[in-house]
Amino acid sequence: MNTPAARSGLLRQAVATTLTLGALAHAQTDTPPTPPAYPVTLIGGRVVSVSAPAPDPHPDGGWMEWQLDQRQPSLDGRFHALLFRQSSNNPKHDPIVVHLVKPDGRVLPLKNGDVFDVTWMPDGQYLLGRGNNTLRLWNTSGGLRTRVLPGMEALDVKPGVVCVATLPAGNTVGLIVQRFHVPSLRPLGEYTITGVPTNRRFCR
Repeated sequence: MNTPAARSGLLRQAVATTLTLGALAHAQTDTPPTPPAYPVTLIGGRVVSVSAPAPDPHPDGGWMEWQLDQRQPSLDGRFHALLFRQSSNNPKHDPIVVHLVKPDGRVLPLKNGDVFDVTWMPDGQYLLGRGNNTLRLWNTSGGLRTRVLPGMEALDVKPGVVCVATLPAGNTVGLIVQRFHVPSLRPLGEYTITGVPTNRRFCR
């Protein structure tokens, strides 16, 4: 039906389609911004520059960039873990990637590195990451071992042991702390604590 209202509706649809295509074309041809770089000082005083990952195209146009979120050196200062967070359109969780800086200055992106935070073992040989429902354990060569643990709230370590505070569904007693051997992640038992152990030691 070729009525004025129908013609007006078709015109509005054509204009909207043109604007959408124009925005997509702009997003595809727009030059991505240069990733920021961050200095890391190695033992001996050498400084290396670690670049954030390259930005990804945003579905609404522009770019989703990565910024340094956390910087965690090993206790002996030989290795450095840098966590980069991407400003995304995900309302629940902006993705994270972890880069490991080695003593010789090489930068190793760690696989499966989307975690909330990381903790070094006291010997500086293993890095632990707390994900949404997975505990990750990396060695300094990038090798990865994982264990599924829903409801993780915090990590704490002591030599040879990682303690994971979890909040099981329906639990009203307190947090369950599960102990695991490092590097095998073999279970070593569990105990209960009260309160979220933010910024306090709870591993025993």
